[in-house]
Amino acid sequence: MNAEISAIINLISQPPSHQRWPVAVETWFSGCEHHELSELVDALLQQEPPLPMDPEEANWGRLFEHMLQRQRTDLAAESGMEEPSVEKLCALYEFLGPASQVRHLLLALLAQRSNPLSIETMVSMLIESPPIEVSGFAIALSPFLQRDTNWDLLFPRLFQALSHPVAASAILDLSNFITRQGKVPQHPAVKLVDQLEQLLKGVVNQLASIEDGSITKTAMHLTPEEIASQVNEGIALASALCDAIALIGDADKTTALFQAMDLAHRRIQSEAAAALVRLGIEAGSQRLGGLAEEPSVRLRVLAYAEELGILSEIHSQHKSLQARAEGALALHLAEPHVMGLPPTKLELHDHSQRYWPGFEDAQQCFLFKYEYSLGGEPFCNIGIGAPEVLSSGTDLTELSVDDLYAYFAGKIVSHTDIFEMPADDLDSQAQVKTTKYQQLLQEAGYEEVSASTFGFFFEYQALAGTARKGDQFGVVVIDDAGILWFQHTSKQRAMTADDAYYVYKGRKLFESFEALAESVDE
Repeated sequence: MNAEISAIINLISQPPSHQRWPVAVETWFSGCEHHELSELVDALLQQEPPLPMDPEEANWGRLFEHMLQRQRTDLAAESGMEEPSVEKLCALYEFLGPASQVRHLLLALLAQRSNPLSIETMVSMLIESPPIEVSGFAIALSPFLQRDTNWDLLFPRLFQALSHPVAASAILDLSNFITRQGKVPQHPAVKLVDQLEQLLKGVVNQLASIEDGSITKTAMHLTPEEIASQVNEGIALASALCDAIALIGDADKTTALFQAMDLAHRRIQSEAAAALVRLGIEAGSQRLGGLAEEPSVRLRVLAYAEELGILSEIHSQHKSLQARAEGALALHLAEPHVMGLPPTKLELHDHSQRYWPGFEDAQQCFLFKYEYSLGGEPFCNIGIGAPEVLSSGTDLTELSVDDLYAYFAGKIVSHTDIFEMPADDLDSQAQVKTTKYQQLLQEAGYEEVSASTFGFFFEYQALAGTARKGDQFGVVVIDDAGILWFQHTSKQRAMTADDAYYVYKGRKLFESFEALAESVDE
């Protein structure tokens, strides 16, 4: 084992870091000989495999990502890459075991090569020993979205993996994609349409039992998290099935689509309605027109209506800039990592034409107040739907309209001359400035000052932190020009020092935009 491979093996055995790996690792992968990559796999097979969910497993994943990048570069340069061999990649895949969270990347390596042996081997492993998660299956197939291959090597054989719960949506998404792109003469699953319709009926029944709560009677052991996971997987699979049935084009297979359109979930309704439109069923276009009223699916409905040539049938009020911005914010809020479901109420808070970072011309800007009424005290806040789509966990309802725009602009602005540093990790010059700002705050009547962030905004420098002014606690930003103060008005979702600094940056941005506009007018 050469020194470089030995160093890499040592690195993956260390607790993972969120920092980038040493540049030497990337350099080695970009310049090593192909046989050295094969030697690296041999060395990996001599190690103890990481246990699933162990921190070290992430290091193995990063290693496989480097291998993918190197192979991608070689393929783009048309320098054939046959190492590590298919046999060695298979051995490593089995070595990691069925519970591995990272071994799907090895399947992506095989898919990326796109030659018969690699594809046939990858399909066999997907059928016989699939990745543990839906996302892993999708990643394994993702190279086929970027480059063509002999699709007969994949289909119909790959449909044998439909029996795996993690496989169905990814396989159908790929088959739908190549059909829509005209890469195959007909949908690969055309002979399986009866099976797909039955599968859709099963998914619809499962989701219906979750919607009406009857699932808790037959599966009392399910946790809320497990039910949420079933919903997300069911939505993905139902969407792929609706699309597949429509692309197959059998107008006699509409029973399951009508059942799907009766579910409460708006996205599945829109997928089923669009599928019916493709099959020439008038009820589909009628339902799409009604669904355009729902902000959380409006953008999807408009996209389908345009694709299907029925955009003119959608009411004009649902196609306006304001309606699209409202839809974008509702869709954002419904994301699992944000709120997880659409708001129960959305109303326009402000519409302004303003200059915005990243755009040369003034933009139509929309703020919306949204509310969640799920029992108890309503949860309210304000988000932006255009030209950015953003929300916040901080209560922004007491901010002025100008400061709301400043907050969101300051949150997204990116420039090499705009950056921040933790106030407890400053160089000597910044520390001197911090001490000066703290003294100025004390002289202005602010007490219990706790510095949080020291920021650089072009020629300006500023300090953000928390403080008390009289009997009021709040957050403060100070620079050489003055002090920006926000007292806490919300106990649970109070503004942080970083929130105040977003407003500060946004104000500076808008001042510079105004100065530039005035200079152009002169």
